[in-house]
Amino acid sequence: MTSSDEDQRAGANRGPRTDLVKVQLGIILIVVAIYFLQAATPLRLHPDTVVFLSVAETAEHGGGFLYHGQPTVFPPGYPALLALLIRLHLAQVWVIVSLSVLSVVMGLFAVRYILLSEGFGEHVALGVCILSLLSFVFVKYSAIPLSDTLYFGLSMCCLAAMKRPRFACAVLLIASVCVRRVGIALIPAMLYLLIFGCDLRAHVLRLSSRMKGAVALLAASAGALVACVIYGTSTLRDFTASLKNHALTDMAFRIVTHRLQELGEIAVNVPAAALPPIGQNLLTAVGVLVLSLVCGGVALRRRQFGVVEAYFIAYVAIIFVWPFADPRFWLPVIPLLIAYSGLSLRRLAQGAMAREFLRGYVVLYAVIGLVALASSTALTFSGSKFPDAYAYEEFHATYCAAWHCQGNFDATKVDQDGLHLLRTYK
Repeated sequence: MTSSDEDQRAGANRGPRTDLVKVQLGIILIVVAIYFLQAATPLRLHPDTVVFLSVAETAEHGGGFLYHGQPTVFPPGYPALLALLIRLHLAQVWVIVSLSVLSVVMGLFAVRYILLSEGFGEHVALGVCILSLLSFVFVKYSAIPLSDTLYFGLSMCCLAAMKRPRFACAVLLIASVCVRRVGIALIPAMLYLLIFGCDLRAHVLRLSSRMKGAVALLAASAGALVACVIYGTSTLRDFTASLKNHALTDMAFRIVTHRLQELGEIAVNVPAAALPPIGQNLLTAVGVLVLSLVCGGVALRRRQFGVVEAYFIAYVAIIFVWPFADPRFWLPVIPLLIAYSGLSLRRLAQGAMAREFLRGYVVLYAVIGLVALASSTALTFSGSKFPDAYAYEEFHATYCAAWHCQGNFDATKVDQDGLHLLRTYK
């Protein structure tokens, strides 16, 4: 075979793959544009949103990061960002939601870089980004003022920075811990980088003794400062209270059940509340399957073990001791869940029938995600029907008090903090 024949064959192989990448990029752009449409939403209240915005107001007025005079269970990072927006007169819902969506986009850019550096193909990396965008978890929580999407963006950028060791990854690690307590899961990844990252170790070794001492002192000071700030503004009373109220064996069983059900929800791409009872009963079994696939994918990466795996294992270990239930706990690692599951499925789906079944599942997952995105967009532009359409029943009376919705409501169920926020943030 001549070299020209080889070039023609290589070009023919690249052609369809290049076209696929262009289609994937087009899909991402369209979906991201729909995400940005959610900036037009009214303020979507959540119990944590009420705390975040209330703390931000208190901090902006010089009262510290307190909620009704007491420290919260949250680090100060996200309330500090909201307080800055308040100070700049930019604390409007469309700005807050747009920042949330920008954090998602920033995180997915980092995910693409991470997967490419780990040897995944371009079409696989973009496929992971598309499926992440179509996850109901991302769709739902990117439109609610919460710290999850900001943490996702920061933590993924931190991991990406670790792939090309720069001191920026230390800054991003500190920022991540200041936004979410679970940011400490990045510390094992940083330690792995310091111990086994040859490039970074060689760079440090080239420093003079005085510079090494200065770097060590700066790192220790930064760590102490972060610890003091978080200790002064954040508590673990939610975790310790749960420990006091339940026996360890009961709590361990409950945590495992929660995590498996959440993985089941993420896999079927439907929240448990939207499923019939028989579907809810199957979520745990689906979660077991997903966890098995993810563990298998991590095992397949054992020879390429690096900072990403160190972070992922640490993150999962932390949430497997967290006694509360919510699929958004998995949001920061959903792209990694998809990538590791994909590795296992690629090894298992060898037959034609298995591959067709897998394609069918991906199509169904995407369709459900598009329905979730369409529902979120319909909610955004629902106008006066928003109080009845919004899913959080606990805030229905609060919205009615603020929006004067039709029908009677129980005034005793109005959340006064939430009511203030709805009247303040348009």
